[in-house]
Amino acid sequence: MIYLRPDLSLQPITTLDQERLLELMMKIYRPVYQHLWFDDGSSYLASQFNLQQLQSDLSSPTVFYYFVHLKEEPIGILRFLKDCPTSAINESNTTKLHRIYLDPSIHGKGIGKALMRWMFDFLKEQNQESIWLECMDTQLAAYHFYQQLGFKTIEPFTLDSPTMRSEMRGMLRMKLNLNNA
Repeated sequence: MIYLRPDLSLQPITTLDQERLLELMMKIYRPVYQHLWFDDGSSYLASQFNLQQLQSDLSSPTVFYYFVHLKEEPIGILRFLKDCPTSAINESNTTKLHRIYLDPSIHGKGIGKALMRWMFDFLKEQNQESIWLECMDTQLAAYHFYQQLGFKTIEPFTLDSPTMRSEMRGMLRMKLNLNNA
């Protein structure tokens, strides 16, 4: 366990956690994102959180994947990929924030900010220069959260996902230089 504060911790996810991970994601993802999908997002979740995908996700030493616990109860996940360049960012020592999902009941309580601050400090120690992410342009609360942390939009793009409603496929690639964090 990694303790960010007495009531907030990170537990590394292993392949043995796959069923628990999928169950948690079904609980916390759908209330916020089900409107994006032709189904309620269940097909997406099944494709992203099955055992084969989890094994692939955990196969690299540059992948960091955690359950987020509040008072020892799982309330979300955090996943980032160190040394993960993209064509929009020319540096090699950049990290992709791939997943941060938190139970909607704790939104607005500083948990996301605490996770991001911990990750920024960790990545600075790992000599990472920047962090980038992909945010849906329709998820304004998430977009404003990242902006408040100092992320800047570097390019818009459209997600290629036939199971997602076409009007919901707009994405923004955002970046933060860690020396500014």
